[in-house]
Amino acid sequence: MKEIERSIGVAATKIAKDINANCIVSIEKNPKFDFNYNDQGRLEAKVAVFREVRKGVYSKNEYKHNITKPTGGSILPIKMLVAGAISRKFIKNKERVVCVVNENLFSVYKGLLFVFDVDKIFFDISQANLVEDISPDIIESIINICLELIEGREGRKIGSAFIIGDEESIKNHTKQMIINPFNGYDEKFRCITDPNIKETIKEFSQLDGVFILDKKGIVKSAGTYINIDTGNIEFQGLGTKHRSCAALTAKTNSIAVVLSESNNIKIFKEGKIILELP
Repeated sequence: MKEIERSIGVAATKIAKDINANCIVSIEKNPKFDFNYNDQGRLEAKVAVFREVRKGVYSKNEYKHNITKPTGGSILPIKMLVAGAISRKFIKNKERVVCVVNENLFSVYKGLLFVFDVDKIFFDISQANLVEDISPDIIESIINICLELIEGREGRKIGSAFIIGDEESIKNHTKQMIINPFNGYDEKFRCITDPNIKETIKEFSQLDGVFILDKKGIVKSAGTYINIDTGNIEFQGLGTKHRSCAALTAKTNSIAVVLSESNNIKIFKEGKIILELP
C-alpha cells in the first residue's frame, strides 16, 4: 500500500502543476486512532491542505473532523470535509483543488484522486457553516431546485420552503395540511440528491406548506404546516412563511431554505438569515 500511496501522491503533485491547481487536499483516517468506523458509521479523519508558497516548497494547514462512512463508493462525505477547509479559510472561492483520499476511508478503492473547482454556491454554503452534520450536497440540491423554480410553474410564480433537520423535534411544531404524498415510499426514492426526484419536488412545490427533510436528505413530507409562535422573529418585509421557517430554526436543530415568489432564496439557521441568493 505504501507504494500505491506514494504513486498517488506523486501523480497528485504533477496533476496540480499541469492544471494550475491552487492547492492539494490530503484526507486519511487519523492515524492516532487505531479503530474502524463506530456503530454510527463514523470515524475521525485527518485533512491536510497543501499550497505551494514557492517552487518546491509547500505550506500545510491541518484539521480533524468526523466523517460518515461512504457507501457504494460515494464521495459525498469527502465533500463535507472539503467544506470544513473552506469554512476554516484554507480554500477560497473559485479555486481549483486536487484531492487525494487514502484507502483507509473506503472499502472499494485502493486510493482516490479527483479534481474539482469551488463554485460560489458550495463556497457560500461552506462559509456559512451549514454543513456540520448535513451534507453540502443536500443543501446544494435544494438550492438548485429553487433556482429552477424561479422560472415558475405552469406560467405562475412559485414560492417554496424546505426544512432540513432533526425530524422528531420538528414534528412538535408542524402538522400535515394534506395527505402526505411521500408517505409509504422507500427512502431510496425520496433522497433530495437523486436527480430523478427533482421534477416530483418541483410539482409538489405548488402545494401550500413546506417540505420536511431529515439530515440524510430524505424527504419526509410535503404540504406541511408550521405551527409555531413567530412573535420573537423580526424581519422587515418578510411574509408568514419566512417568519415561520425562521422561528422553527430558532426552536429546533434545523436549517430552512425558502424561495419567495419574488425569486429570492434565503437560508435560515438559529432564527437568523445566514445566506441570501438574489
